[in-house]
Amino acid sequence: MKDYNNLENLKKFKDFDLNLLKVFEIMYISGNGTRASEILGVTPSAVTQSLHKLRNYFGDPLFMRKKNEMVSTSLAKSIHENLNQSLGLLLEHINMSEASSLKQITIYCSPLCALRVLPQVVHALELAQLTCDINHIGSDVYGNSSNEEILTFRKADLVFETTPYYSFSTITEVFHLDEAVAICRKDHPRIKSGLDISDMKRESSTLLLNNTDSVKNMQSKIEGFFGERKFAYSSSSMSTILSMTECTDYISFVPKWFALKFLDSFNIKILTCDFQLPEVPTYMIYHKNMMRNPDLLKLIKILQNESKNNLVKI
Repeated sequence: MKDYNNLENLKKFKDFDLNLLKVFEIMYISGNGTRASEILGVTPSAVTQSLHKLRNYFGDPLFMRKKNEMVSTSLAKSIHENLNQSLGLLLEHINMSEASSLKQITIYCSPLCALRVLPQVVHALELAQLTCDINHIGSDVYGNSSNEEILTFRKADLVFETTPYYSFSTITEVFHLDEAVAICRKDHPRIKSGLDISDMKRESSTLLLNNTDSVKNMQSKIEGFFGERKFAYSSSSMSTILSMTECTDYISFVPKWFALKFLDSFNIKILTCDFQLPEVPTYMIYHKNMMRNPDLLKLIKILQNESKNNLVKI
């Protein structure tokens, strides 16, 4: 009976090009026609034609231009929610045919995160007695690609991000909880070992440019405790913030593990602070179908055990 129902449904859609759904999903995730055409390897006009067919079929504009971005209609959001679940399950079954031996593993994370995560991946591979190539892709390589796009189209096996991603076909777990600390240069003329509100009122700070909610939340908490700060330098690079801190009188807030790692290499010192800063989580995200591969399952289990140790404050 089930096969009969499927056959009847297929008959109803015999004139519908299922490739249009792939165009729709890529367009929805990328939010940009040019970006979608690059992913599909077709011209922008071909994407436009496909969207025209979809609009005629559904009787809905699906995507509307608002300033410099494409905004999804409520129907498009509903289609995506259902299609994303089905697409994830389909990819799981397709990937079941992949070889069970692990030849290469691709890790997607920021360069800063890679400093901490990649050595742990190497250690996990050694414990699992697995030999494979490790391919690290920095989050700056794919530009504005979202975690959804990276995972849905299998650009990476493991994603480590400060922003969680939840879907029916993926697993998201907290891997790190990073505590932040205040730092300044060792020979700072006014600050010795502690940092208080009066210090922050007269000193300038650095600002980490990061759009994730967890980092913004931490920065907001700092503002709430110390009051409005004077920012003399801002950057998306934690290493350049460290470099600027050691040669100026700036005050910076960085992950504790990062400060400890470079404490002896840079002219910096960690300051005590009465205010307890909120922790910033790093999530490990991967497809459920990875659990079907014995080698990958072994690796993930070891990384999960590593995570339990990571969640203990350093």
